[in-house]
Amino acid sequence: MLQGLLPVFLALLLELAVQEEDARVNSNDIQYRNPEDKQFKIYWNIPTFQCDSHKLNFTNLAEKYNITQNENDRFRGEDIAILYDPGDFPAILKNGTSTVLRNGGVPQEGNLTLHLEIFAALVEELIPDVEFAGIGIIDFESWRPIFRQNFGTLSPYKDLSISIEKRKHPLWPSSWVEKEATKRFELYARRFMEDTLLLAKYLRPNASWGYYAYPYCFNMSPSNMNRNCPKEVTQENDRTKWLFELSDNLYPSIYLGNLRLTANNKVEMVEGRIKEARRVVQNGTKIIPYFWYKYHDTKQFVSKDDVFNVFTVLSTSVIDGVVLWGSSLDVNTKSKCLHLFQYIDDVLGPLLLNSF
Repeated sequence: MLQGLLPVFLALLLELAVQEEDARVNSNDIQYRNPEDKQFKIYWNIPTFQCDSHKLNFTNLAEKYNITQNENDRFRGEDIAILYDPGDFPAILKNGTSTVLRNGGVPQEGNLTLHLEIFAALVEELIPDVEFAGIGIIDFESWRPIFRQNFGTLSPYKDLSISIEKRKHPLWPSSWVEKEATKRFELYARRFMEDTLLLAKYLRPNASWGYYAYPYCFNMSPSNMNRNCPKEVTQENDRTKWLFELSDNLYPSIYLGNLRLTANNKVEMVEGRIKEARRVVQNGTKIIPYFWYKYHDTKQFVSKDDVFNVFTVLSTSVIDGVVLWGSSLDVNTKSKCLHLFQYIDDVLGPLLLNSF
């Protein structure tokens, strides 16, 4: 089946490619979900199947608190399926002390067809039901499609892109080199992200798809201790309109830090990110933020007060659901499984019932 589908999809992309870049997506070629579905859902995206051997019934726990969970606590099932770093996206990987360039390292050097072939095979393997009608999340975080936003640990993507242009144009001034690197990186980054999302929708047309973490905001960061996203970021999100137009769902991250943020800071962070998602959202697109029950900096469970504050913001916001996320490292021992079970039953679950 895969061998028959992919050539058809690639032929569709080839036909679209001859059109203007701003008209790459033809809505008549892709089946979209029903925008009238307004039901608010709380999704379970925690690999608690790892706790099966410890005889803890997370399925009953999810039902108790009206959480939508895949049947038999499967990590990918009929309601939700997340794909981690799927396909063969260009990436700069660390292998011990050495660096490995996967599929060219940066999007402008990558083989898009190869990536799509591998992505399609992965979808067939991990989501075998062609009628899958849940939410699909593409979690790719190696680089961001806006060149400037590849800072910090993502700086190597800018460095490599600039070095490529320097080799091609040794006599150019640095400003020209960086401008060309920016242009080529963003052009091909869009192609990789856009065509991957199109392919996901083509292969599983009954599902509702989107990328984890978008739109980015970078509020309540060391360089921007404000509720709102920086103006520069909102302008960049405007340039990423193509992604939001194609997405069925937006999955902004509202993971909390605890070391440098006050209780009010955390509330403002969540408010700002939901506000930005509301600003960029397209008609019919759902907003379903990702919430981790642990602080990302201390890995301790989020306090009852902070959970209450976050859920209060979400319950009064115009959104369509929330995803409860957890890492495999959260449930890789019996003790961790027990602690998570107790935390959900004592803290998270009751607050969910009271808030939503």
